[in-house]
Amino acid sequence: MNTVDPAKARHDRIERLRGDRRLLAGAILASAVTLVCGFFTGYGFGDLLEQFRTMAIDSVFDDRGDGEPPYGPLWGTFGLLGCLAAGNLAAAATRRYQGRSSGPAFPVVAAFAASTLGLWYSSRDWLPPLAVGTAVDPVFHEDEKWGLWAWFLYYADWWAPAFLFVLTVLALWYAVQVSRRHAETVRTREWLLRHGRRVPAGIVEVKLRLAGDESGTRVAGANVTVVFTDGAGVRHWVTRRTRDTTIATAEVLFDPASPADDKKIFVAFRRHPALSDWLPAR
Repeated sequence: MNTVDPAKARHDRIERLRGDRRLLAGAILASAVTLVCGFFTGYGFGDLLEQFRTMAIDSVFDDRGDGEPPYGPLWGTFGLLGCLAAGNLAAAATRRYQGRSSGPAFPVVAAFAASTLGLWYSSRDWLPPLAVGTAVDPVFHEDEKWGLWAWFLYYADWWAPAFLFVLTVLALWYAVQVSRRHAETVRTREWLLRHGRRVPAGIVEVKLRLAGDESGTRVAGANVTVVFTDGAGVRHWVTRRTRDTTIATAEVLFDPASPADDKKIFVAFRRHPALSDWLPAR
């Protein structure tokens, strides 16, 4: 028999973790591991791309580099798995440290940046062709002129790192936009917690979101519509997306001066909601 309200215990546990320096240290360490693993991912992908490049620009009888074991793609595979694991850990630690409802996007930027550097570093050691424009056959001397594919892969040491660099810039732009939206949401939420109004809300509709995988169809979350009444007696309906699938209660936080402004309406589906439980408009 438990004498402590589970909802209150959960709220206190989340609030204790928010701002915990151990989480900050874990996020920094996981981010560093993400950078290292991202570098190996790019380096391994570069070695794999070099193999396709060599097959396209040289004859099959060119035996340069045949004695080197293919450790690059293997390290790239381990790097990719490590990058995914460390990036998720960094995002989770940051989410708990900041009290966010979702993880930040910066681990994606770190992974792309490190992979770009790893691919570029790998491309500096790629074998040059025996002859530019011709696939030289050193055994039977049946040389062949390069086609469009061979010329395309010949310049892969330039366009492949450049392509990853563009992806890194796009990921950085996306992360900055997400960070700005999150900062604005945090400012609005903190202002409302001080000056806004909290009222209970009625649950009108719950639409489950389904996701399919190899094990079958599973419930991924829900779109919940609630209704609340402002200080003037006017009813308002709002819908929020949540990962929770068991919705038993709802509470609304809003600005009494502008109760119809959806950007200033936060909804929580838990008793004793923590900061991360207040869901903003998307």
